Amino acid sequence: MMKYSDLQEIMNIISYNFKNPQLLETALTHSTYAYENRGVENNERLEFLGDAVLQLVISERLYLMQSKPQEGDMTKARSLVVCEQTLARAALDISLCDYIRLGKGELMTGGAKKPSNLSNTLEAIFGAVYLDGGLSNARKVIVSLLASYLELAISGKIQYDFKSRLLEMVQTARGQSKLSFAILAEAGPVHDRTFTAAVIVDGLEVTTGQGSSKKEAEQNAARKALTMIVCDDSGCGLLSDLAENNTDGVDK
Repeated sequence: MMKYSDLQEIMNIISYNFKNPQLLETALTHSTYAYENRGVENNERLEFLGDAVLQLVISERLYLMQSKPQEGDMTKARSLVVCEQTLARAALDISLCDYIRLGKGELMTGGAKKPSNLSNTLEAIFGAVYLDGGLSNARKVIVSLLASYLELAISGKIQYDFKSRLLEMVQTARGQSKLSFAILAEAGPVHDRTFTAAVIVDGLEVTTGQGSSKKEAEQNAARKALTMIVCDDSGCGLLSDLAENNTDGVDK
């Protein structure tokens, strides 16, 4: 068991006191730690729940903004706020890396500061708060930790290189797989063009994205493709498999 003082530190940081601290302890428990300590529950189920709560809260926050952003702008801003990179930054803001329970091997390889571990643990905490105190308290915690990132996202001040991230994922998962992008279509007047780009892995179209420039369309396509990658203890992959199941493309 974790020291209650450590749990209390986290509760102080997020400004929420758990009625059931065991939920918080579970939220901080990585699968590798649970594997090495039989009988200990990992945080994957809480992460699943927290992801849904996070999506709802950020969507609600965007809808209620006085500036009344359009649907496309809200979708883009939400994707930037709830993505791994932003959540990992927010987790580092509160030194969450000091509290995650990891297996020995994961800890030795720098797992405490791995973006995926940080973002997943933060989502698990959101899920734990929701179960312990309901949506209102979960909303308060999420907004307190992510409001500044939401403002940056809606103002266009958060930009991530999804293409480079996708290339890294494909190379890690498939080794010799070939990743490329193709512009499928251009539409609209010269001053207001819309481009459609496709992500292609091993010659098969995986998904598409649109944007006001070729670069933006490719970045949006890459962002969508990243959500389609399946990761487990053996690595990340299945981009090619997903494409084989739909050679006509996804989300056209």
